[in-house]
Amino acid sequence: MNGTQPARVLVVGAGGHARVCIEALSDAGHDVVGCVSRDGAGVAGLPCRVLGSEADLEALAEQAGVRHVFVAVGDNAARERISERCRAGGLQLVNAVSRFAMVSPAAELGVGVAVLAGAVVNPSAIVADGAIVNTRASIDHDVYVGPFAHVAVGVSLAGGVTVGERSLLGVGACVVPLVRIGADAVVGAGAAVVADVAAGTTVVGVPARERGARTDRGGG
Repeated sequence: MNGTQPARVLVVGAGGHARVCIEALSDAGHDVVGCVSRDGAGVAGLPCRVLGSEADLEALAEQAGVRHVFVAVGDNAARERISERCRAGGLQLVNAVSRFAMVSPAAELGVGVAVLAGAVVNPSAIVADGAIVNTRASIDHDVYVGPFAHVAVGVSLAGGVTVGERSLLGVGACVVPLVRIGADAVVGAGAAVVADVAAGTTVVGVPARERGARTDRGGG
């Protein structure tokens, strides 16, 4: 697994998702020095200070003496954009892996990955850069979760599933073995996916059926 060496970390994001990720970062041994947010404000209960605005990210990282960041932003396209900005600015992405998650030593994580409490990532699974494996999500063997995808709370992915980049799998969805979900697709909450999902489409229901083409690249 990559991105796991303990470091002093600046978190980009100061909402509820960031609050959960900060706890997971601490579990992984990282020292979170503070957050930045779009407007310089944060939600109640953050366990660290909001140091300023995302616009000043690089300068705030330099002032804090940190070279490592974690992007705790739920929107998939925004998380990708900010992560690329961080890399371009010479900042290194780390992973947030909860101590209550189960990640096989034979699984592979990229960088900037969140694996939150109760999640399971089984052998030969690959979770690519910037992806979120949210609370109680189950990633079975030989699954590929693409860059900046979001596998939401309680999702179950059976063996051999492929999830395309920036795709969003809604709360409680399940996907049968070997199904391929294209890039920028959305799987609705509670859907049962029994056939491939084309890129950029939304599927809902049991069994999941296409609802319409997606008009943006967001998610989260």
